[in-house]
Amino acid sequence: MQYHPKTTRTNDLTESQTLRDLKWVISSPSLIAQPSADEDHPETPDFQAVDVPHLENYLAPYSHFRIGQYYEGLVLYWLEHIRKLKIIARHQQVFEESRTVGEIDVLFEDEVGVLTHWEIAVKFYLYYPEVNPVDSHFIGPNVKDSFERKMRRLFEYQLPLSQTHFPKVTRRQAFVKGMIFYHPDHSAPTQLPEKLFPTHPRGTWLHLSELSRLTEQHEEPVFLIREKPDWLSATLCSKTDERLLSFVELQCQLKTHFQEQTRPILISALSCQQITCHEVERVFVVPDSWPEI
Repeated sequence: MQYHPKTTRTNDLTESQTLRDLKWVISSPSLIAQPSADEDHPETPDFQAVDVPHLENYLAPYSHFRIGQYYEGLVLYWLEHIRKLKIIARHQQVFEESRTVGEIDVLFEDEVGVLTHWEIAVKFYLYYPEVNPVDSHFIGPNVKDSFERKMRRLFEYQLPLSQTHFPKVTRRQAFVKGMIFYHPDHSAPTQLPEKLFPTHPRGTWLHLSELSRLTEQHEEPVFLIREKPDWLSATLCSKTDERLLSFVELQCQLKTHFQEQTRPILISALSCQQITCHEVERVFVVPDSWPEI
C-alpha cells in the first residue's frame, strides 16, 4: 500500500519546510476515530497569511528534539498564533500527596471559551499480522510500543487526569496524527483496533533484503532518508538536492547502517519531473530480524 501525497506545483519549492509541516499537522487525516479534536476547530486557515519567520523562530526550541516534541510545537503554534486561543497551561504536572502522578499536555480556552484539555501525539506503526513479542499487530518501528498500548495510556490514564485535578475542564480530546505502514505481501486487516481511524494515512514497510522491490514499483525513483524531526509532511525538493540518493547509494547506506545497529530507517521514494522531485511513497526499512529484536 502506498502513500499518495497531493499534487504539488514547481513553485511550491519556495515554501518553507516548517510551513508544509504545519499544514500537515492541521490538515492531514486523524490517526484515531473519536469525537475528534479535528472536527471542532475552525476551517483550514489561510496559510499564505502565516508569518513564516515567526513560525520558524517559535519552533527553534522544538526542532532539535524528538519528532513528538516538534509536532507538539507545531500544534501549539496553531492554537496560540493562528486560532489565537488562550493557553492556560502547558505540560501541567499533576500531583497527589506531593507526588507527581502525571502531566497534562495543554489546557486552553477554545473560540467560545470552553476549557479544553488536549493530549497531543504523533505516532507511526507497522502492521504485522503474525505472532510477535509485542502481542499486537500494529507495532512501533522500534518494537517498544503498540497502537493499543498508546490508546490505553491516552484514554484510560492521561485524559482522565483533568477530571480529578481540573474539574472546570469540560472537553477532553486526543489530537493524534501519524501513519500506519503495511507490507505489500500482507493482506489488509479484516478488523482494525478500536479507535484506529479507517482512512488513516498509509505507507509501506520492507525488510532490508526486500529493498529492490522499490525499483520494481517506481520508474527511475530517487530516495531521501528522513531524519528526525523531518517525518511529517511529504518530501518536496529540487532535483539537484544533495540529499537525494540513487537506489545503489541508498542500498549501500542502509546496509552499512544495519551492520552497526537495528534502528529502522524512514525513507521517501520520489519521482522527479523537470526540476522538482515529489514523494510517491513513504517507506520504513527494518532489519531482516524485525520484529524479533
